[in-house]
Amino acid sequence: MFWASLSPEVVGKGWLYSGVALLAFFILVLVLFGVRYIPNDRVGIVEKFWSRKGSIRAGHIIAINGEAGYQADLLRGGLHFFLGRWQYRIHKAPLVTIPQGKVGYVYARDGDALQPSQTLGRVADCNHFQDARAFLATGQRGRQRAILREGVYAINVAMFVVVTEDVV
Repeated sequence: MFWASLSPEVVGKGWLYSGVALLAFFILVLVLFGVRYIPNDRVGIVEKFWSRKGSIRAGHIIAINGEAGYQADLLRGGLHFFLGRWQYRIHKAPLVTIPQGKVGYVYARDGDALQPSQTLGRVADCNHFQDARAFLATGQRGRQRAILREGVYAINVAMFVVVTEDVV
């Protein structure tokens, strides 16, 4: 019996070294597979550093076709894979909360331009500004006609600015 001939100090160090090696291997796998964690009370805004598709179009700030730049889609709470640190930065932002009895006014940083006769953007079907990709298909940049009522919303704050009585 090989294990019986070893002293308790050597056996204890062997388990320690094995545990450290296993932990290092686990961390390496997480980094290689680009695993990211977003808490449930936050959203992840994805910024892509580079892409074979190039950069976003001039005059826009949100990428919708995989270009480099801020992405339209959000990461909700949980684990997300294949977001390597060499290509993506994840900005964690709190969920937008509109207090009871208040409303939130929205300013869109991207979208179609307003017509010269318009003051407010047309109402876009975008799930209360939670779907930036749908907004970019039909919405207009600038102040929005639609408002946010009391509640909690997962909004891409790289795309939209939400103004309430208490928070700008």
